[in-house]
Amino acid sequence: MLKASTTKLILCATANHLLAGIWRAGKLLGNQTFEHNEAGHSAFAVFLQKNADIPLYLIADAVEEDYRLESLPHTTGAAKHELISRKLNQHYRGMNYRTARFINRDKDKRKDDNYLFVALSNDDFLHAWVEIIQAAEAQLVGVYLLPMLSQLLVERLKLTSPHMLLCEKLSSGLRQTYLHNGHLRMSRLVPSVPEEAGKLGYFYLVETEKTRLYLMSQRYITRDTPLNLVLASADGATQQISQGISQEQGIACVDVNLGALAKACGLSVSLIQQKPELLHMQLIANGMLVDNLAPDNLTKYFQFGKLKQAIGLASAFVGLVGLVAAGLVFKVGWDNKMALDQAMQDTVIQQHHYDEVAKDFPQTPISADDLRAAVEFNQTIASFPKSPRRVMQVVSKALEASDTAVLDNIQIHRVRWALTNNVNLKDQDRFIPVLSTGNTGQGGADDSLPPGGRLAEVAWVTAEIANFTGDYRKAINNVNQFVSNLKADSNVAKVTVLQEPVNVSSFVDLQGSTMDEQSTQRQPALFKLRIMLKSEEALSKPDADLAYVGGAQP
Repeated sequence: MLKASTTKLILCATANHLLAGIWRAGKLLGNQTFEHNEAGHSAFAVFLQKNADIPLYLIADAVEEDYRLESLPHTTGAAKHELISRKLNQHYRGMNYRTARFINRDKDKRKDDNYLFVALSNDDFLHAWVEIIQAAEAQLVGVYLLPMLSQLLVERLKLTSPHMLLCEKLSSGLRQTYLHNGHLRMSRLVPSVPEEAGKLGYFYLVETEKTRLYLMSQRYITRDTPLNLVLASADGATQQISQGISQEQGIACVDVNLGALAKACGLSVSLIQQKPELLHMQLIANGMLVDNLAPDNLTKYFQFGKLKQAIGLASAFVGLVGLVAAGLVFKVGWDNKMALDQAMQDTVIQQHHYDEVAKDFPQTPISADDLRAAVEFNQTIASFPKSPRRVMQVVSKALEASDTAVLDNIQIHRVRWALTNNVNLKDQDRFIPVLSTGNTGQGGADDSLPPGGRLAEVAWVTAEIANFTGDYRKAINNVNQFVSNLKADSNVAKVTVLQEPVNVSSFVDLQGSTMDEQSTQRQPALFKLRIMLKSEEALSKPDADLAYVGGAQP
């Protein structure tokens, strides 16, 4: 069973007329009858043009119907479809409206599938209505037999019997439907029904006997099979007929009042009395569908409509997803903008606080880049197991111990520090000696090694006498005072002057011009020192390093 859609247009075609009703949400909005003539066809075409977009269901209430019960081997998928199609072509070749209804599966060893093959053997009464439907390009969902809906009606009434014959008085005549264990087996329509109440009971009895004989001929029942007769009416008019048949003929006969079911479906009893087919149409309006007899070419517009609806729903869903995604992106962007604005405000506030605090900072001639470089250099030095910190402290202490004039005149250009086992190591910028505590490979111990193979700290200091004006004596005195301060430090083992600020050798030729006073003042007074520090052990034992300090070479 399918869920009822919002609006449905349901038709019921008989040999004489067409009944049309519009349902919305399972409620009947209105109905109209069109006669099977030219005027009725024209009126139906106008009616259909107004409701062309509504899904359309067509019920056929015909006299010429054929039912065949057969068992087929149990198959699935494409093999099942091919087998059923072959059987339909075998029984109903050339017929447009046909279908196979699955009933049940046998419980024996083979477990065959039981099918009821159904077809309209004469569909001339549908041609005019179907042509109008196709011309209007209406969305025909399917064509259904009214007896199949009668089976659903029995299920709603909760009637159970192994062999049941349902008798319904419709506008097209008397419909007798045989059901075996609740499943449709066959149905026949008697067009002419007497209007006199006295003749109606006899008419029911005669037609029931004809149906019994037909069922016996088709071997649906035997002569001794008890057949339960069910007379359905909307106002209880068949109650007396039911009692008469039961008393006089001894046939189990039950009268069913359809008024309660009609009221439950929202249909008035008077309307069901005039148009009994509306109750069957109401079942489809409630979403209770049966097997479709229509070929695919008649339902193509409905399939196209479903495809368009699916595309529309998919487009709406994609649009909704896009809208939600755009909203999320907008929200994230808005949050980021608000966070950026807040960060900018916080930055301004922090900058203001920094400016307020920085007013009290002391002035320094050293730039921020130089301070950063010094900190990074200090961190790099601190990562080594031994650092030149002691050499720097010695040089700094010697500068601070000198007079202010000497301190201002001496500028340190370069300090190179080495931790080596070779006390004769020279100042070579690109040479880093390999530390070794073994022999030199010449058969004896290396005389240049410190006692015990300890490593010595050696430093080369390159400096300049600033603001040198040509006073060589003053420059030499400044250097001598600086060297004396270095030697006075307890950490220093030896200080050697590698280069004087002026060359005092008697072997050097004098050159230059006395007229070039500016050139003479601009010549830098550079000097270079070699400093060897005592080991940390020598500080506690003053005589430990005397053996090798005296033999050190520049």
